Amino acid sequence: MDKGVVNKILVIRIDFLGDMVCTTPLLHALRVRWPHAEIHVLANKYNAAVLENSKDINKIHYYVYSKNFQKNIRPGFLHYLIDRAKLIVSLRKYKFDLLIIPNGGMNKNAIGFAKWLNVADCRWHNADTEFDDRLQEHVATRPMDHEALSGFKLLPELGVPDISQLRLYLQPRAELISAWRQRFKDKTKPRIGFFISNNNAARRWAWDKWQALTDKLAGDYELLIFHSPQEHFPVGWRDGSSAQRISTPTVPELLAAMTQLDCVVSADSAPVHFASALQIPVVALFESRPEKYLRWHPLGVKHIILHEGKRVEDIKVQSVLLAIQALFSDESDQQNDISQNQPAEAIACIA
Repeated sequence: MDKGVVNKILVIRIDFLGDMVCTTPLLHALRVRWPHAEIHVLANKYNAAVLENSKDINKIHYYVYSKNFQKNIRPGFLHYLIDRAKLIVSLRKYKFDLLIIPNGGMNKNAIGFAKWLNVADCRWHNADTEFDDRLQEHVATRPMDHEALSGFKLLPELGVPDISQLRLYLQPRAELISAWRQRFKDKTKPRIGFFISNNNAARRWAWDKWQALTDKLAGDYELLIFHSPQEHFPVGWRDGSSAQRISTPTVPELLAAMTQLDCVVSADSAPVHFASALQIPVVALFESRPEKYLRWHPLGVKHIILHEGKRVEDIKVQSVLLAIQALFSDESDQQNDISQNQPAEAIACIA
């Protein structure tokens, strides 16, 4: 494709928050490669928030789901019929030169919708090139590259970047950062954020382990316990004198609050990628599945990956404690590759 031909680009990403954050390196590379092109993103009402204030895109459009109506900005069947038709018509009018679906796996909703838009040059992974971590054949035979590279593989014009040099991009609101800075006051101890909520049972760390970690760190660190508004703390939970609970109503509020942290501890979910983009060292808790921790690990930031069994629950408190201590010492500046089959305190560390 000739550089001068690309005037309008549409990127479709309609899955999760973390997935969209992992697409930001691609959006940045598109802007660098075609600096004068209009770059549009078709997102959903949940993941669009991470693109706020992005300098790499010109416009965000909102996908309309054909079955899960509650996911739409205007829920309900009638609104779906009207809004989906309007979306197709409006996107066709842009006459995009290039359409990209950067998912490593085939997103059937995105592909099906893209076919309505009459774009001549469409790029997405097919059955021969995709990686679906639910398929054992893919896990056994296909490369487990980071999800952030999936879109680059569709665009030889960009080349595939060195993963060690890749970074994620977020632009939190300045006024919200200022408000959270005032709320937390002056920092007298290192500040750690625990992200305890996770909808996937295999990725939840037990309450008693979060409590034990809180007790061990109390006194030496200021602890902020981030949780979803729907989270119910168990009876008898002790925050302690150095911990406070934080529940933010929106993604922009969460990102702004996170800028005040020195370290993040989270299971495999969006906060791992938020921390990476915000350049906050992170302890990431994973299942012992290479198709997960090799494809979704933190990028461009000092981090330690832990995995000790089939479930995040299998990770020991002592392992997390040692990982936090390592991030606050010189140890994490060195690269260590330690097998998950080592004793409980062993960690897999990538700096």
